[in-house]
Amino acid sequence: MLSFCDTKDGVMTDPIIEELDRLRAEQMARFNFDFESFYRDLKEQERLLPQAVQPPPETPPNQRVQRRASSAVRR
Repeated sequence: MLSFCDTKDGVMTDPIIEELDRLRAEQMARFNFDFESFYRDLKEQERLLPQAVQPPPETPPNQRVQRRASSAVRR
């Protein structure tokens, strides 16, 4: 069986989650674990980027999926 998780002391571990935790700790250590400083830096980085997140394009009305009402009612 293919498994991406391992167990340590009977607790399931995931290498991706472990890496994210490590990276998060390293990043917070740069700010001496002060969340406010981290947040201000993050907002400054976002401000300097060109529009980082763009909303999805509007779907023209003639291309929208029409949902049909079900004739069977579950009770």
